[in-house]
Amino acid sequence: MNSNKLFWPVVAVLGVWLTALTVAEVGEGAESPAERAARGSGPVVAYVHGDSLQRSLNLLKNLQANLRMLMDERDAQLQQDAAPLQDEAQELINYANSGQATDDELAIAESRVRAIESELRAMQMAAENDLLVAEQNMQAVIAEALRRHLAAHAEEEGIDVILNWGLSGEGVLYGTEPWDITDDVIARINDAHDLSPALTPSGASADDATPDGSNDAP
Repeated sequence: MNSNKLFWPVVAVLGVWLTALTVAEVGEGAESPAERAARGSGPVVAYVHGDSLQRSLNLLKNLQANLRMLMDERDAQLQQDAAPLQDEAQELINYANSGQATDDELAIAESRVRAIESELRAMQMAAENDLLVAEQNMQAVIAEALRRHLAAHAEEEGIDVILNWGLSGEGVLYGTEPWDITDDVIARINDAHDLSPALTPSGASADDATPDGSNDAP
C-alpha cells in the first residue's frame, strides 16, 4: 500500500481584460496612442502581455514560492500522519498471508484494511483541499493587485481600455498603432512588491531573471 506524494503544479492564473474594442480609422501621420491620451481626444486603448506579467512580477514569484513551501509542508505532514496507518495495514496483510490466521481473523483483517484505506483517502483529500484553497487565495491576491495597479496606471496615463495580448494576440481584434504598457505595469507592481529575499540573485534561477535577462535586485 504505497502513499503517493502530492503533486500540485503551481498555477498562476492572471485576469484577462476582454472588453469592447473601439475601432477607429486614421490617416497617415496620425497621433500615437500616448499623444491622443495626452490630448484627451477619443477613447484610448492599450494592452499588456499577460505572459510577460507572469514571468516578471515579484508578487507572483513570492506567492508561488510560498505555495511551494506550503505544498512541501502539507505533504510532509500527510506522510507523517499516514505512516502509522500504513504500518498497521501492512502488519495485517502480512498476518493474513502467513497462513496462521483463522477465517474470522481474515475477515477482521480485511475489514480493518478497508477502513484504513478509507482513512488514508480522506486524509489525502483534506490535504488537496487545503492546497486548492491556498491556490485560490493566491489567485485572488494577484487579481486584486492587477486590478488596483492597472486602474491607477490607466487613470494617470488617460487610458480608457486595457486589453490582454498573449502570444497569439488574443484580445486584440483590430486597432491602429498598438500601445504596449507591459513594462510600465511590471515596473509599477514590482515597485510595490519587493522580491522575497529567498528569491534574490544569490539564489535566483534563470526563471527569476528580468525581461532583459538580468537578475536585478529589488
